[in-house]
Amino acid sequence: MIYTITLNPALDHYLEADDLVVDDANRVKVECLYAGGKGIDVSRALRRLGGDSMALGFIGGHNGRVMVDLLKDEGVTCYFTPITQETRRDIIVSAGTGRRRTQTMLNAHGPSIAPDEWRSFLKHLRLLDLRDAYVVASGSLPRGVPADAYYEIVTLVQSHGAKAVLDADGAGLRAGLKARPFAIKPNLNELRRATGRPLRTEAEALEAATDLNHAGVEIVMVSRGRRGLLVVSRDEQYRATPPPVKVRSTVGAGDSTVAGFVFMHVGGKALEECARFAAAAGTAATLAPGNQLCSLKNTLRLVPRIKIHHLGRHATH
Repeated sequence: MIYTITLNPALDHYLEADDLVVDDANRVKVECLYAGGKGIDVSRALRRLGGDSMALGFIGGHNGRVMVDLLKDEGVTCYFTPITQETRRDIIVSAGTGRRRTQTMLNAHGPSIAPDEWRSFLKHLRLLDLRDAYVVASGSLPRGVPADAYYEIVTLVQSHGAKAVLDADGAGLRAGLKARPFAIKPNLNELRRATGRPLRTEAEALEAATDLNHAGVEIVMVSRGRRGLLVVSRDEQYRATPPPVKVRSTVGAGDSTVAGFVFMHVGGKALEECARFAAAAGTAATLAPGNQLCSLKNTLRLVPRIKIHHLGRHATH
């Protein structure tokens, strides 16, 4: 079983225009609503790839009800913990054409989680069958939850036999790392903030990932956009580089990468295959507008075009 956790989900309101002129009226050409938040995006991407998962987290108010309906329409199973405050709504504005296209995101602050709501979420989590499961915990922490929430979650699920996959930033990632999750997927900036290192070169990024391996994280994935995905385990190191593509939106690309990796790893595939498919899924997400994420068709089309370089066995040490 695959579970995803989104503690601070959002109803994503996507708007597309030919141009964006400040202090003037702008005509919207495309408008869509998506159930958003990093863990939810992983569940949606898994569904698009042909996999199943259960989305967990907090949900509240009208926005929350809309999100649940949207997820049900996509075939995503939900087991959310209800809260009294309203789930946030984020605005994504895509404007321009071709290489001039820009993407502006307005992320709302989100609700505050009450102590009893946090305890209820943990109670829900303990009720699940976590043996041999994968639990993907992703995204920002809402107000009200403990600063070490990801440490508590990773510790809980892995003590019950699950593999925790953490995709977070800042203090949330640093706290979660102390629980030694099975895998993490920072981008380069998130890895810089987690390690306090400048990481100017690929060799430095590999060294930082390897140090995290030695600290107890079995698999470290570092997403770097067009420069490729680094996947570092205790025994192997790979760079998976995508081909040049026409990018329509980068929203959810990292989440599609996580979904692609977990989708393959659950199936017992070798690390090299997991890296290739993860990079293909992440790239496929950039071909779709808004938050439509990867499609199976585009992912499979990209898989043979991903260049895999074997970087040795902890070559930086």
